[in-house]
Amino acid sequence: MTVNSIDGSSLQSQVSSAEEQKKDTSCHGAEVRPKKLEGYDFYKSIGSPKYVVAPMVDQSELAWRLLSRSPLPSDIAGTSEKITTPWGKTLVRHPGGAHVCYTPMIHAKCFVEAKGEGGRNGDGQFCLSLDEEGSEGVIGGIEMGDRPLIVQFCANDPDILLAAAKKLEHRCDAVDINFGCPQGIAKRGNYGSFLQDKWDLIYKLINTLHKNLSIPVTAKFRVFPEVEKTVKYAQMMESAGAQILTCHGRTREMKGQNTGLADWEMIRQVKQAVKVPVFANGNILYREDVDRCLEFTGCDGVMSAEGNLSNPAIFLPSSHPLSHPPITLLARRYLDIVESLKTPTAGSAIKSHLFRLLKPILDTDEELRVQIANCRWSEGMKGFREIIDDIESRCEPIRDKLGSGWRAPPLDPSTGYRTLPIFAAQPQIRAKPVSTEIGGHEDMVSCPPSPSTSINDEEGKELIYDTPNITTAPASSIPGTVLFSRSHRHTIKQPERCVHLNCTGVAASRCPTRACITHCRVIRAVESGYTSEEAEKAVQAGRLVGMGCEAHEEKVKARKEREARKRKGRELAKEKTKERKILERQTKSEDKSSRAGNDDDGSEEVRMTEEISSADKMA
Repeated sequence: MTVNSIDGSSLQSQVSSAEEQKKDTSCHGAEVRPKKLEGYDFYKSIGSPKYVVAPMVDQSELAWRLLSRSPLPSDIAGTSEKITTPWGKTLVRHPGGAHVCYTPMIHAKCFVEAKGEGGRNGDGQFCLSLDEEGSEGVIGGIEMGDRPLIVQFCANDPDILLAAAKKLEHRCDAVDINFGCPQGIAKRGNYGSFLQDKWDLIYKLINTLHKNLSIPVTAKFRVFPEVEKTVKYAQMMESAGAQILTCHGRTREMKGQNTGLADWEMIRQVKQAVKVPVFANGNILYREDVDRCLEFTGCDGVMSAEGNLSNPAIFLPSSHPLSHPPITLLARRYLDIVESLKTPTAGSAIKSHLFRLLKPILDTDEELRVQIANCRWSEGMKGFREIIDDIESRCEPIRDKLGSGWRAPPLDPSTGYRTLPIFAAQPQIRAKPVSTEIGGHEDMVSCPPSPSTSINDEEGKELIYDTPNITTAPASSIPGTVLFSRSHRHTIKQPERCVHLNCTGVAASRCPTRACITHCRVIRAVESGYTSEEAEKAVQAGRLVGMGCEAHEEKVKARKEREARKRKGRELAKEKTKERKILERQTKSEDKSSRAGNDDDGSEEVRMTEEISSADKMA
């Protein structure tokens, strides 16, 4: 069902209510509320934020927003800063913390239809009933709580969008509209970047909120291939009433294998063409990227998605001793916040964050990943904490070797990457790029990799973390700005293709013939006496397994072993679930029998009392 599909009395009543509010505010041309702040006045009222956490589905939930605002425990973070806006409001900022956060993208129609049942208010993205999301009080021990906060919606119907926004305009500083999501679900639902050719509708969506909300409306969008069209697009949104624009420097088509680099030059052109504040989005792996992006684009703030997920302390200055804090420290702080909240955090979000934070070590031991996957949120945080304790003990030899005075080294000017030990929070560099719009669930690899000698080395070899030669495309951290000009955007080295003439596969870096696994096996089959045609047919029929080079076949073997462990883990989880359900049924049955026995005893007592009373009367 798309966003356009509208039915149900609850939905209709809320939409009608929103329409009445529109009439009230337009009647006789008079405003029924104080004039709201716009543009740079609004920007200043929320503290002129420079460091922004992106809206990420199932990722920028309340607990993660709080961690991103205050990534380090107060006893090691240092002193928080209090600032006063021109309107006299005091804001609190914590060392390395984000200045403003966005909620995950909320489906406007689903939010309007929510019945208000349960702690989540019928919607999994924003809880209205427990008074924590959007609160300015102390939450999870963090002063200033969940503000400043911008709530993001996706929609394609102005009235439904207004009805949804009205439900929480009192709980946030602004409402953002998503015009950037490039995923298939957005295409099917007719929202996100798939509205970018419907300028009249986009104008109406923004303008409806601009005219009828008591708080500002903002917009997040992707660029077009043409600078001129992108600039006009941004100016149209500004004219519709958007008070902050977030420009993601990738096109709608730049996703999956074609993600590539965001175009900072395009973002700079947008910034120069509009009069409202602009946030830049894309290519942020390190704090140095944040600083260079601000300087190059001239934007008012930088939004981080993937960089924040890998290191929520990404906004700490690179000179800070904890600019790349221990992954176990961040994981524990996140779990502490989750446990402190009344607002429930989805188990999928918890596991996804732990997979991302702990990835450097999980890549060395698949069993740890399976253990996290098998942890049950219903059983509390104990299982997660035990895994984190295990990881910390495994990392101790490396930390001891580096010493307490270890500091993150500068970026390597030849690669733009920073060599980091396995225990430190670090960005993940794409092997197979995917979209940053949604956040989480990406197919990525850590770069630099984990130490060249495994931390589980049974022979006691020296634990080091040398960085091998990096053959993937350089990231945004390379000093200078050439990567972000349109003329150089497509000159970045791409993965080497298979040597076979008609093959579009990628060559394995360790394969001596520079072939994909299929043609590696074909080449060796021909060398052993097959004709080319026979080898092609044999490989298609699966008869050449094991005939490839050592690198390829080791990789296949390792993958099969991982899959076997995953299957075993899933089977074990199913068995545990089955046992738990059987135990629950037995417990319920015993409780029922016990209650029935008590009821029988009570009935017998009543009967005997009645007989005695009757006998007394007869006497």
